[in-house]
Amino acid sequence: MKARVFALSLVAVLCALPLLAAYPNITAGDDVWDTPGGGGTNTVITSADWFALCGVNVPDTSVTFKGFNIPGQGTGDTVITRLGDANLPSDGSSATVRIQLKALSFVSASSNPCSSQGLTLKVSEYGPQASGTMTITRTSSAGGTFSASVPVSVVIRAVNSSGATVGSTYLNGVLNDSGSSPWSYQPPNGGAPQPGPWYPSVDPVTHNPQSTCRFGNETAPSTHCYQPAPKCGGVGTAQAATAAGTGTAEATDTGDTSIGSDTQVNAIAIEKCTLQAQPVSDTTRN
Repeated sequence: MKARVFALSLVAVLCALPLLAAYPNITAGDDVWDTPGGGGTNTVITSADWFALCGVNVPDTSVTFKGFNIPGQGTGDTVITRLGDANLPSDGSSATVRIQLKALSFVSASSNPCSSQGLTLKVSEYGPQASGTMTITRTSSAGGTFSASVPVSVVIRAVNSSGATVGSTYLNGVLNDSGSSPWSYQPPNGGAPQPGPWYPSVDPVTHNPQSTCRFGNETAPSTHCYQPAPKCGGVGTAQAATAAGTGTAEATDTGDTSIGSDTQVNAIAIEKCTLQAQPVSDTTRN
């Protein structure tokens, strides 16, 4: 009888192993985001800051931005680091982890008070970044929802046609999600290769990428709308995955970048769409 009980217990354990492997913890790592144009990302720059940027006396004025490729990140322009693991053992479980801005790269996407001087505004992260939090909830075996609060410290530079900085100013704030955004255990359709099994802002049922927005309500309110970075144009899924799996190769493309014709880019060299080699998990390959 004891031998039979042991055998049945062993079978139960072995049967449970695939289920455990299918829903692993979400380990600490980077999330790469793509910021499209169209006015979804903007901030109000104060009168004093405009004077610091290019010497103009104007009232507080909103300016729109769009992403500018970070080298090695495809069309990605924002990198957020999750500083801890999220343990989600069952449907309905949640975990809160610390997050931190790692890199950011925007350029102005519309005319602004510095445009008349032929200047382009460029935004990047500046100095040590404070940590915020992300709460991840697993709602089903396919994925779940998440929300986040991200402190941001940036420098805005006004650069001339030679790329030299004419003026600069510094902004600080906290960007919060307006609500829960989806995440999936499976990669997005048409997405750049990233390590699994965590794919934020991806519908867990359709696997389509979703746009997510964060808002800041400081003296200079800001909005940042972003989406998962797509794969480089002209780089097939198999080719990109092969490059990602080697740990050393890169997948590159000589096509368009995230900068459109509506942006002043004469002062900034356009980056090619280049993907760093990424480790590909079993979940990503399937």
